[in-house]
Amino acid sequence: MKNRVGRAIIGVLALLLLGFYTYRQEQIHWHSDDVAAWGPATGLHPEGFQADTSMIPAAQETPVQMSVSTEAPAAPVEPAAVEQPQALPSEPELSPVQQLARDNAAALGLPAPPDVDLDSWEMMLANPTHPIETYQPPQMGYLNQTLSETDIQTNYNPNRCAVDLRIAEQLLAFAQGCVDAGLPVYLSSGYRSYDEQSYLFQRKIGQGYTEEVAATIVARPGTSEHQTGLACDITDYYHETKDSSLEQTATYQWLRDNCADYGFVVRYPADKSGSADSITGIIYEPWHFRYVGVDAAHYMTDNNLCLEEFLALYGVV
Repeated sequence: MKNRVGRAIIGVLALLLLGFYTYRQEQIHWHSDDVAAWGPATGLHPEGFQADTSMIPAAQETPVQMSVSTEAPAAPVEPAAVEQPQALPSEPELSPVQQLARDNAAALGLPAPPDVDLDSWEMMLANPTHPIETYQPPQMGYLNQTLSETDIQTNYNPNRCAVDLRIAEQLLAFAQGCVDAGLPVYLSSGYRSYDEQSYLFQRKIGQGYTEEVAATIVARPGTSEHQTGLACDITDYYHETKDSSLEQTATYQWLRDNCADYGFVVRYPADKSGSADSITGIIYEPWHFRYVGVDAAHYMTDNNLCLEEFLALYGVV
């Protein structure tokens, strides 16, 4: 009995499986949307069937992206530059005159002199052996003698000290420096014309001096530095007499110690002057200051040279 029941159950199950199989075959037909979308199901179509693949989207091939390096080839390594020793700057070539001045200075144990323009007006030489005839400065400047006024006038003014206009500002600054130091200043005498110098020279002879002696006190006309307009007698306002005692005043001592900074020198120092056969040919005048320019003034002052000695280095005298 049990065997019959078991066989019956098995038979029922077999029928159920056969029905389910038949049902699925009808659902998955080879013309169904599933076949169109997914392609023919292998083993589910009649023999000799060829699938129509026109409805199947063509496969899109994605191009393979190749990463190609485009970096430039590395530049060749340059060999390290060998640092060349720098040549020392060479001194500018000297003119024959400047070389002569250096040689002459070296022979005297002096440092190299400055490079000056010997044709410049600052280097004008007026002395007994270098007359300037009837020379006149190109234009005059007029300064207040006590510096109570500090303007520079260019119109003729007999009540002021006249100098070559080219040194007026330097002279004003020089004298003003002395005033600023609390010292009294008086611009006693600046430019003198040829005719004025003639009058002064003849007056000295009229006082009983020989021409030779008179020429050491008042230069002959045409040989005076005052005629150049580049010199000025500067004194203490309260010291009227122009003699060697002036060197004892604080005004003179300040002027002597500071004159080179403004381009001036004591033109007739004691050890270069005093007689007709001295270097300058003029007596010692601690009141007489001459403009030569700052470089020349410092060299002359530092090395105790008068203008004649300075120019002699360059072969001028």
